Amino acid sequence: MKGNNAFASNKRAVALGRLKTLHSLSPRPDMAAGFPDDMPFLTFPLTESEGRCVPKDARRANFGLGHIELEDRVLMTMRLQFEGTQLYWIAEMTDPELWAAIDMWRKYKQVLFGLNIKEGSEWHTLYVGIDFRNERLKDEIFRAGPQRVASAHDWHEMASLVTGLIQRRATTDIPGVPLKHAFASALLTEQYEDVAREEPLVKSW
Repeated sequence: MKGNNAFASNKRAVALGRLKTLHSLSPRPDMAAGFPDDMPFLTFPLTESEGRCVPKDARRANFGLGHIELEDRVLMTMRLQFEGTQLYWIAEMTDPELWAAIDMWRKYKQVLFGLNIKEGSEWHTLYVGIDFRNERLKDEIFRAGPQRVASAHDWHEMASLVTGLIQRRATTDIPGVPLKHAFASALLTEQYEDVAREEPLVKSW
């Protein structure tokens, strides 16, 4: 599936998450019944070995939001955990596309996910929905900040975070459930499309 990953100059794979809408799916999965066509969902690419770490019948799951403070900006973190496996997205905190998605999730009290898992030479997508509270978020204070203009530096910084640092610092979001696996991705939204496409140190494929 093209466009799910990128490669940094050191040849380490950089997982790219995306925000898509149900309108892009045909046929639409059963779990998406009742939601509007413009309902956004988060995607995450997983290799064959990573996909085997996602439990098929997880009884305990959690989705949470947080942030990382860097020297000159704040990034949002989004974490989906099934039992001891955690999927981690980082995104530009002031990205209007991201906040529009959060508003929709709050309105419908659900976050939808499409986990793209490689199996041999093919890919299949596991669709998941998690309850989401319709309430003001702690990090909403950052929403009104000046919107950041996407730059190559910013994109490299996000890519570097998800190739080791995030995974090493990840902690469980489910009390009593130790974290066994953590996989991280940079959320590639519209404001970063041109930077990611043109910048030679991070090439999409």
